[in-house]
Amino acid sequence: MTSYACEQPVPDYARPLHALNPKRWYYDTTRKMLRTIGQSAGGVAIGERYGYDSGVMLEYVYRNKASGTNLLGRIIDRNFLNAPGWRGIRERGDILKHELKRELDLRGGDAHLLDVACGGGRYVLETLASGARVRSATLRDYRRENTDSASALARELGVSASFEQADAFSDADLARANPRPNVIIVSGLHEIIPDNALVKQHFHQIAAIAARPATLIFTIQPRHPQIEFIARVLKSHTGEPWVMRLRAWEKTRRWAEEAGFKIRSVSMDKQNIFGVVVADLR
Repeated sequence: MTSYACEQPVPDYARPLHALNPKRWYYDTTRKMLRTIGQSAGGVAIGERYGYDSGVMLEYVYRNKASGTNLLGRIIDRNFLNAPGWRGIRERGDILKHELKRELDLRGGDAHLLDVACGGGRYVLETLASGARVRSATLRDYRRENTDSASALARELGVSASFEQADAFSDADLARANPRPNVIIVSGLHEIIPDNALVKQHFHQIAAIAARPATLIFTIQPRHPQIEFIARVLKSHTGEPWVMRLRAWEKTRRWAEEAGFKIRSVSMDKQNIFGVVVADLR
């Protein structure tokens, strides 16, 4: 994959621009338009309510069907869903499903699957619906609306899985995983966490609960062409500005390897924004 040695510093985007900076006028105007005219677009309305990085928002992006209260809203929504980041998210989902299906097939159905932060759970549930076999599948998220959404999708697809509300970074919650998982998914989680120490420790936490030999499938985001626009205009699930954390792959790889994982493969989307990593733990 392409090497991205430098991280873009979060403080640059978290700090407000000077009042006389023309970029500030542009971002302020765009933000106001999203919260007024933009509300007629289905995706914008979801983002403003739940956060643009929320599981509800990602589920909408995966469906990729423009909606709105009127024709203008639907036009806005189609442009919104065609943004580079959302195109990359959808491609990341396709890559993840491909890698997950391959891993489950390799295990011949002898897999205990755990997704620690599933959001709407579409990539896992569609993989299971495609015929991938597991001994058990548990999808977790810390927000009830996400597990409810995933549970509803499972019923729609005719898929059997368990759904639990849990904190992906809690040792106690992770230790409750039963049976102990040998296929673990961490998708879209590390990219919204600004604390490097927390992400680094997470690899060790996952290694501690895994039933070896285990496979970890996780996502990375070394770059994003709209990172400043997103930070200045869109809000996260916390209600604060959505300041994404871009991390050099070399750093993330080192953290994973220090926790005992051996990288098997890295697959990037066509824009080199998102990647899916498969790693083994023996």
